[in-house]
Amino acid sequence: MIIDFRVAVPLAEYMERLPSREGIERASERADGGYARVYRDKLAEPWRMTLDAMLQSMEEAGVDKAILQAEYNGSGDYRKLNEAALRIVKAYPDRFSLCFMCLNPLVDDNMVRVVERGAKEHGFKGVNLQAWAVRVSTTDSRFWPVYDLCQKLGLIVTIHSSISFNVDRSLYYSHVSHLDRIACDFPDLKIVANHGGWPWVLEMMAIAWKHPNVYIELGGVSPKYFGTPGSGWEPLMQYGNTLLQNQVLFATDSMLPHKRCVDELKALPLKEEVKKKWFGGNAMKLLGL
Repeated sequence: MIIDFRVAVPLAEYMERLPSREGIERASERADGGYARVYRDKLAEPWRMTLDAMLQSMEEAGVDKAILQAEYNGSGDYRKLNEAALRIVKAYPDRFSLCFMCLNPLVDDNMVRVVERGAKEHGFKGVNLQAWAVRVSTTDSRFWPVYDLCQKLGLIVTIHSSISFNVDRSLYYSHVSHLDRIACDFPDLKIVANHGGWPWVLEMMAIAWKHPNVYIELGGVSPKYFGTPGSGWEPLMQYGNTLLQNQVLFATDSMLPHKRCVDELKALPLKEEVKKKWFGGNAMKLLGL
């Protein structure tokens, strides 16, 4: 069983349809504008722009299921993004087992009520936080009631925990040390670190070792680099193959074609039983599938 723990809602499902180049230029105005600069050509690839193309990419790679996550990057109405995630999951329940909702801490909404309604009335199983996109830390006091509710309801919280490419905001917002503080105050909250914590990989391993409820998710990174000496991923290969083998989750974040990610991860020098856990075994246990 191969499970992509995080795919993003395609832009075409909740924003106006734009020509590829115009779409990239429009993206430069949002919080993910830095990504448009660094991955200019990649963001225009057709496979990641529409739902049909995403499903085809999954099919070609033999990916059985994916967790659809609404990721609010500072542009538009986050509510429409959540609505799109629900619509897709209801239309394709065999491919998208679950969906996670997003939040925008800058709007005048009661985030606790939003999450409670999303979980109880609509079936969301987790919350995706891209707080860096609106220049807010995930340790901001506004999130503490949200974490408390998620812990009580058994919801999973996924948090951007890696580099961001916008030059107008500090890397502080997405530093992995925030995860340690959150996990200390909410020891039963299931936390997933998106993007594996690079470039703070060794610190990420320490936090996951300390907190068994913290998971390391590998979305948005080409797996071949995990096994490349000097890339900074050496601690993941060491501890992810041994002590932390039950806390690593395969994902693409809709940034790379599924087949490329699957093929590259299969080629890594990991124990075969560990590869099975990374690809889907750990996700199944975490999600209760």
